[in-house]
Amino acid sequence: MQDIIPARRGRSSVVGYTPLGERWARDRAAAAASTEADTDRRGIGRSRFAAALDFALGGSGNVRPADRQDFAESSTTVRFVGAGETVTATRSGAAPGELSVHSSGTDAEPWALPVAEWQQWLGQTLFGLTGADDEPSYRSLMAYYLRDADHGGLNDPIRHHAKQPAVESLPPLAHLFGLDPALVEAAKTLQASRRHLRSSQRGDADLPNGQRLSDATASRDLATLTAEIATLELERAEAAADASWRSTRAVAGGLATDPVAATAALDARLAALKARRAAVARYADAHAELQRQALELRESVRSDLRGRHDRLTAASNLFTRYAYEMFGPSRPAALTVAARDHGYAFYPVLGGEPGPGVAAMTLFCFDLAMAVTAHRAGTGPDFLLHDRALYADLPVADAAAALDLAARACAVEDIQYIVVLDQPKLAEIGGYDPALSYHECAVLSAP
Repeated sequence: MQDIIPARRGRSSVVGYTPLGERWARDRAAAAASTEADTDRRGIGRSRFAAALDFALGGSGNVRPADRQDFAESSTTVRFVGAGETVTATRSGAAPGELSVHSSGTDAEPWALPVAEWQQWLGQTLFGLTGADDEPSYRSLMAYYLRDADHGGLNDPIRHHAKQPAVESLPPLAHLFGLDPALVEAAKTLQASRRHLRSSQRGDADLPNGQRLSDATASRDLATLTAEIATLELERAEAAADASWRSTRAVAGGLATDPVAATAALDARLAALKARRAAVARYADAHAELQRQALELRESVRSDLRGRHDRLTAASNLFTRYAYEMFGPSRPAALTVAARDHGYAFYPVLGGEPGPGVAAMTLFCFDLAMAVTAHRAGTGPDFLLHDRALYADLPVADAAAALDLAARACAVEDIQYIVVLDQPKLAEIGGYDPALSYHECAVLSAP
């Protein structure tokens, strides 16, 4: 059993990782010989280590088809130590719906625990979740600590999944950075109202197929329709009053000579235009109401940000300091949280000249600042993991600087930074910085 995350002094938990079976870990010489071939075969996707740890912590493990047999034959064990109690939980690929759990605080034999209850306990232990309606889910929070490279989790600091809507990133980030969850819920409700409005427009028979109204176009279309109706009403009134007018228009190829048919055609056009104008008016009013709510939300967010200035400034200072320790003044950096009409907006910026690895190091600094901020407040665990995809294309100097910074920062903050690296990359970094301090807790090889 490898204890890869140290106990948190004075609080709850520690995570341990137990690879069971020969396929999970081999001796170091075999690993060094096979790692390069393994890298070529698997690309820069999620490593088995990260997938196994995620699986033990209540996730799916993101098992690829080629690994399903290994997965079904394996088990992963985590151990939490704190407050005089040790909780050990084992989850098997053969029966992923439950775990075998044991606590040193009782004489009972290990018992079966459903994954949902395990997630609830982890949410309380690692993130301080209480079960309130406006809280984020445990898994949405853990996704920022075990980012999934296979699904774009390392592409954007703000999103843990490439297809994650921006509004869905707000609940977990608000929890981790200590923002108001009620305003996050208001932002989600506003976004849902906008989606409903767009869906209603697409299904409204009174609107032309494919027409989508925005705040600006609704007002413009409403004015245009009003003008068209006024003109058509005048034409209809004159047509009904003057039969000779209809005859003249008929000669010119206009209205039918039959007065009844002429007025009926005009009436049909008027009815269609009025129905369309009524629909546009409804959506113009709805857009105006949503705009009012958005402005109100933005002002509430501004007020909340002012009230949380000290904590957000501390988080931004962490981001800036981490970037400065790695790059000096060549890359000015800041983490800004701003008010927008969809709620909070996070802007982690790492400036300077474009180059390889800038996006990866922006995410690295953001995650480290996030983890430290949440851990200080008791709303996040005492570990952070980055998989090898983050370092795959990183220049060796940047990779060494990141690992050195993580080692020093986490020693101060009493948390641990866990990183998965290919053996050649680790050797390259070690050659660049022989004084780099790290503990190699596990070596994995290709089966």
